[in-house]
Amino acid sequence: MIRAVIADDHGIVREGLRRVLEAEADIQVLGEAADGNEAFQLIEDEEPDVAILDISMPRLGGLDTLERMRRRFPRVRVILLSVHGESSFIQNAVNLGADGYILKNGRADDIVSAVRAVVNGGSYFSPPVAREIVQQIRSPRTESDEPFSTLSRREREVLGWIAEGHSAKEVGNELGISPKTVEAHRTRIMRKLGARKATELVRYAVRHGLIEP
Repeated sequence: MIRAVIADDHGIVREGLRRVLEAEADIQVLGEAADGNEAFQLIEDEEPDVAILDISMPRLGGLDTLERMRRRFPRVRVILLSVHGESSFIQNAVNLGADGYILKNGRADDIVSAVRAVVNGGSYFSPPVAREIVQQIRSPRTESDEPFSTLSRREREVLGWIAEGHSAKEVGNELGISPKTVEAHRTRIMRKLGARKATELVRYAVRHGLIEP
């Protein structure tokens, strides 16, 4: 029996994924999470074979959850779900060790095929994603081409909260840091990204899956 967990901040999506997976006799869904922090705790408690993570989740997104998992639970296979098919998302996912990348506008049975493929030691990417990977191999772009890659994990967390409109005090309360530290992070983020206005931070956050469009 394949043991799976699902993390997505939309309840309807989680329910749909659970129904698709549990319709298969060889797949069991151990639990669901609404954000990356919940997902990390669920994985720690349940020790699944595979985790299905939405890239755009509040508090801790799919990419940052994946990064933490690779250090703590390297044997757990990870499939990322996303509405984003852009090269920056895909390259980040592959670099962080994703075993699969499924676009949400794909077919329902893609997720079943992906789960079976990754637990058997393989990988699975939606066809448009696979084409983008091939294109990236043929015409590689270095990380220096994208300023976002210079942000630390904490800076990405702060960026996500700021882009959602939270104040420095609210972000500090959520992350356990002072408002002054939040403002320092914000200053460094804007400098690294070359951003001059809050709207530019929002565009970066959406483009890189830190918040929903």
